[in-house]
Amino acid sequence: MYVFSGLIKFLETEDQLAGVLGHEIAHADRRHTSRSLQKEFGISFLLSLLLGENPNQLAQIATSLGQLRFSREYEVEADDYSVRYLNGTPYSCDGAAGFFVKAAAQAGTTVPEFLSTHPNPGTRVEAIQAKARELNCAGRTTDNAGFKELQSRL
Repeated sequence: MYVFSGLIKFLETEDQLAGVLGHEIAHADRRHTSRSLQKEFGISFLLSLLLGENPNQLAQIATSLGQLRFSREYEVEADDYSVRYLNGTPYSCDGAAGFFVKAAAQAGTTVPEFLSTHPNPGTRVEAIQAKARELNCAGRTTDNAGFKELQSRL
């Protein structure tokens, strides 16, 4: 896993970094890439059976829209697991929510959710915070001195 310096500069706390890392680890742990490929291959195969070897534009659009839904489901699952992973650490387990709040503030216009690979940021923040309340692990305070020093060196 790689962390780009731009992400570290963008974030405000070490908890947010831990939340983003937990989210990305969840994608790997939950095997989202391989599951997505399996579903995409399965949908394409079924459409080729139904429509022949040369599916038309409508079939391609249907496949794409189906994949967007799977992508959103995987994002929701990764958000949920990020909270679970951080529950057993000193970090505030809703750290990923801080990232999404900040990212949404800078996003400007938004694409309708049904056309996006990611859920609505506001919905994500609410779900992450609700899971953190359920697990009683939100609001922990972390000393950010080391994180701030890292940011200053980038």
